[in-house]
Amino acid sequence: MLRVGVAGIGSIAQVYLGLFAAGKIPGGYVTALSSRSPAHLTAARDQFCAPDTALFTDYEAMLHSGLIDVVMICTPHNQHVPMALQALKAGVHPLIEKPLAVDADEARALLDACRAHPELTAGVLYCRRASAAYQQVRNVTSEHLIGQVKRVCWIITNLYRTPAYHASQPWRGTWKGEGGGLLLTQASHQLDLLTWLFGVPKEVTALCEFGAERDIQVENDVTLHMRWANGATGQFIASSREFPGTNRLEVSGSKGRMVLEDDKNFHMHHLIRDEREFAQNTTGYFGPIPHTEEWWSRPEEPNEVQQAAIVADFLAAVTEHRPPLCPVSSALDSLLLTNAAYLSAWQGGTVPVPPPPGAYAAELAKRMEEE
Repeated sequence: MLRVGVAGIGSIAQVYLGLFAAGKIPGGYVTALSSRSPAHLTAARDQFCAPDTALFTDYEAMLHSGLIDVVMICTPHNQHVPMALQALKAGVHPLIEKPLAVDADEARALLDACRAHPELTAGVLYCRRASAAYQQVRNVTSEHLIGQVKRVCWIITNLYRTPAYHASQPWRGTWKGEGGGLLLTQASHQLDLLTWLFGVPKEVTALCEFGAERDIQVENDVTLHMRWANGATGQFIASSREFPGTNRLEVSGSKGRMVLEDDKNFHMHHLIRDEREFAQNTTGYFGPIPHTEEWWSRPEEPNEVQQAAIVADFLAAVTEHRPPLCPVSSALDSLLLTNAAYLSAWQGGTVPVPPPPGAYAAELAKRMEEE
């Protein structure tokens, strides 16, 4: 059983502490907590942990206490990389709350540190990768069950947030506090899945609405147009100001189409012949191409099930000396896309992925200064 320390005692940390307390995360147990607030520490220990759980107001002291093997970093976005680097230096396995970082260049430094410490495991808490539905999507794409992917379209507009949500914490909706909006926070899981399932696009063109109908600085309405190296294209449409929203992933391939709605309902078209072969050999003008259809559903999983699964997988990866479900190298992919999308929205035009080194940081600094 691995000994786990938790750094940062906010709402997401309390979710994980509750899962440990309920015995839903095998392979580890909480032995230490770290926060700058003694009151938060005491309250969390009393509610979720054993009485002998060690409390630290100094993160470094927890890392070097000899009481933990793994640290879960549940602090604000811009603290993730520095704290993970400290953990690696102390010989502790870091598990980082999403997003991995704000700036992909900073995250690359963490990746270099991970490679310099092959004896340690580092991962990111992109829990949607543990979803049975998206595991099935990954199987469909990796096994080429719909042929070569031609187009991906994801509409994810069921991320509704009210003005009260943004006003609940002073850092919400700000460049200094969060480093971004919809792309970096609410839709971060879907962008991670997008790059995990289909790879990193080679370029992106972004249209972002900043503070649309909300008193915030960051974006809350986004349309991305993407192109992959193999010629596939894609759209990613996200919003946190629509209700009711939509969650629909549509993937068109040379041998059919797959649609996943609401993370659970599948609809598949299987072409009898690959479209490319059919097109080269038919004398008809419009088709149709003979095909079969099938529908099925996966049981809907609560967030807590996926959250418990991603932590349990990481603990098992540490024990088994294997990569976790979401290693730092893979989590970096969606951050590269996100940084490029911001640059496109700020500067106009199409931006390559990865974007030029330093370009995103320079533009973000301007927004922070203006803010």
